[in-house]
Amino acid sequence: MKQVNILMMGGKRCGKTTVLASMYRYIDKALAGTSMRLEVDDQQTKHDLDEAINSIMKKMNDFKVPLTRVEVDENPTSASKTYSFHLIVEGGSKIPFKIHDIPGEWLTDSHQKEVKDLVKECQVIIIAIDTPYLFSKMTIKGYGIYHEEYNKPLEIANFFKNSLSVENVEDRMILFVPIKCERYYHLTNTPQLNTSKRNYMQELIDAIGCGYRDLLMYLRSTPALINNCTMAITPILSAGGIDFVRFRTDPETGKVISLYQEPEFLHESEKGYAPKFCEQPMIYALIYILLQEMEPNKSKSRFGGAAKLFRGMNQSQMFTAVETLRKKLKRNTGNHPEDGFYFIQNPREL
Repeated sequence: MKQVNILMMGGKRCGKTTVLASMYRYIDKALAGTSMRLEVDDQQTKHDLDEAINSIMKKMNDFKVPLTRVEVDENPTSASKTYSFHLIVEGGSKIPFKIHDIPGEWLTDSHQKEVKDLVKECQVIIIAIDTPYLFSKMTIKGYGIYHEEYNKPLEIANFFKNSLSVENVEDRMILFVPIKCERYYHLTNTPQLNTSKRNYMQELIDAIGCGYRDLLMYLRSTPALINNCTMAITPILSAGGIDFVRFRTDPETGKVISLYQEPEFLHESEKGYAPKFCEQPMIYALIYILLQEMEPNKSKSRFGGAAKLFRGMNQSQMFTAVETLRKKLKRNTGNHPEDGFYFIQNPREL
């Protein structure tokens, strides 16, 4: 059976599982009115998402103690994970919906062939970015001093350029997803703190442009990529009620660790576990996949025709679903990004 496949790549400790758990928790509201809903498919996925939520909830309770500074992600892993869902179409089929999470190290070791095979099957590629490592301790290069080591931008760019063909990449959506953006979102939107009236979320877009320059240049290097590859920046507030404070070096491993605390200025409604925008990458992905299936010049898309993938939905229902999701999509209006959401390349006019 044809299925939806999404690939997530990024460094260790960046909190991808927490983001996925938050996404699943809030996705039903985003899907309201589309004739679709998302359900967990297996017990392991349910266990992993529940564990991620329980872990972040426990951390949020720790942050209630004044001046507590805690590392958010304590259990880095070099293993891959597949999170299994079903996209349920009202009156129709249950579409297998897989999210594959791979660590950045897989792009340079013996797993490269596995990653290449995954890319061939995936409609959407998410590049998760640990925002403090990208955006703190800025250098003259336009990004943070720890970005290259922890977010692996050079490894990602080299994998795309050297291991994938243009055909492997051109008909894809690639989302740059900065996570843990709380500090910069709060600074931008808190007048008493932002006395210089800086738009930190706009500056975050600029930092991604510098920090992923090689990859972005490659993805805009040929007409096939420019005319077919969709790229966007979709920031996430992973937990909501915490801010990045500073880095420290772990005395045992020598690795730099980011520490967080609850900011004192937050309104009560924003304290605790209050993530924002976690559903947005999924909205982007679903609009893209639906539009891909609706293309009139393709009787059968690369990932399976509409009659197979979205069995039970006719063109009119797909159009309604797309328009419903578009109303919930955060995006740039002209040259003015909304909260850091920005289309780099939008050939399908999402």
